[in-house]
Amino acid sequence: MRDRVESGQLGQQRRRLPLTGAIERALDQRGRIDRWIVIALALVVGLAVVSRALDLRTYWPAGVDLDIPLRAAARWAAGSQPYQASAMLVQSGPDLPYLYPPYLLPLLAPVASLPRDAVIDLWLAGCLLVSVWTCRRLAVPWLAVPFALAWPPFLEGLITGNVQVLAFAAFVGLLYGPADGAPRPRLFERTRALPNGLLAAAIGALKVTQLLPILYLLRRQTRAAIVAVLALAVLTIATMPFTGVAAYGDWLAQLQRAADPAWAPGGLTLGRSFGIPDAPVIAAGVAIALVARGRDSGAWLGIALLLATTSVHGYTFLFVLPGLMAIRRDLAIAVAALLLGSYPDAWWLATGIVAAALLCMPHWSWLRVSGATISPGRLGHALAKSTGAAAEYQAPAGQDGVEPVKRQFSPSPSPFDVAGGPGPSRHSRRARCMRQGASTSRGTSAVAQIRSAVLVEP
Repeated sequence: MRDRVESGQLGQQRRRLPLTGAIERALDQRGRIDRWIVIALALVVGLAVVSRALDLRTYWPAGVDLDIPLRAAARWAAGSQPYQASAMLVQSGPDLPYLYPPYLLPLLAPVASLPRDAVIDLWLAGCLLVSVWTCRRLAVPWLAVPFALAWPPFLEGLITGNVQVLAFAAFVGLLYGPADGAPRPRLFERTRALPNGLLAAAIGALKVTQLLPILYLLRRQTRAAIVAVLALAVLTIATMPFTGVAAYGDWLAQLQRAADPAWAPGGLTLGRSFGIPDAPVIAAGVAIALVARGRDSGAWLGIALLLATTSVHGYTFLFVLPGLMAIRRDLAIAVAALLLGSYPDAWWLATGIVAAALLCMPHWSWLRVSGATISPGRLGHALAKSTGAAAEYQAPAGQDGVEPVKRQFSPSPSPFDVAGGPGPSRHSRRARCMRQGASTSRGTSAVAQIRSAVLVEP
């Protein structure tokens, strides 16, 4: 019986599948082998990112996605039609159709009269600074930030000046707190209802198909969701005397024309890529936004936005980045390389791999990036219930139990451990049992209870 105590359950032993020792060491994220694998992948993919960036920097016109709404605002200020049906014949350039809501027009009209080149330069510089902040909030190392910004989903938005860069920053600001080596999911406190609501509204203010964060907040912070709806309503009503009601009818008609699959600049969807109707894919995205929970809910919400967006471009795949930061680094770098080319099937494959990894991580913890985010307040509560695990944790001085801190747990169980076979040698088991004594089983279950209790969930 004492031989079986260390697993915490009587009758449960582990056997090793043959010839898996080297693979297990390679999968250990704290081991030397995986460290060199990550370095090699980072060098190869980093060079590929730089090479791709040099090719793409001349492919997209600089600031074109700001020039389009500025021209529409100038037409509106001159009494002309901002939503021109003839613009649907244009395939590229600043004469593409304006698709943003009418309430943006009165806000851009004063800016449209300023020197266009200076406005675009300032806008692109602001997008770059915001993108650096976004990377750091997601715990992208400083050394990797330039490569992240040269990654095509970021680079397209930075060159064209697309507002998606700012919407993604609002997404990260809503769901993640200041990082300390790993992305830290934000706790939805009652006192942050106003900023959370404004951030949720900002994500989909111009791209209305990206309003899923408001649904996401309904289950977590209802007041913030109400603030988001009210903010958009106030913006619409406040600008209605300038735009008129008819402008919204013109906008909806333009969106309907842009939804034509035959219009190439309209982007893509998962349904169009694989011949699936869009309705069930959009429904799946909405369902994910409503039911996602746990510390990976932000990554799941990003995937939900990709599914529910009816006009996906390269920069829309920025919403995969939180999921990439949640999975182990070697896999994340390899998956990020799938987004380097101009192959939509590879982009969706990358999204599917991230979703599969997120789905499997609760059972296969070796898929998660090493390290975990814990809350000392919740940890103290768990320790109070588990007397045998008091030596597992010492609360940092000065913590009030609200702000989480980072903690490295012991290496995750190997995927090659299988229950039911012969376990470690009898001598090693007895030695460990003698060291741990009768408290081994209680301590093992207590540690498991602590891990499940202190993981910070938004």
